[in-house]
Amino acid sequence: MTDGPIEEGATEATREEKIRGILAQVQEDVRMGHAGDEEELLRQRLSDAGIGVTEEQLRLYLG
Repeated sequence: MTDGPIEEGATEATREEKIRGILAQVQEDVRMGHAGDEEELLRQRLSDAGIGVTEEQLRLYLG
């Protein structure tokens, strides 16, 4: 059971593809003003997805 819709093919994505997809969503939420703290939102979304990343990896994704 999920808390929200799952896009077709989402379960077939690689770990990297999932992270990049979540990052794109986070960046768009921040750009649209729906969120203020990109880093915190990315941490939360990755955690919700069960994807663990190191601090170094997180910094690399945030560029």
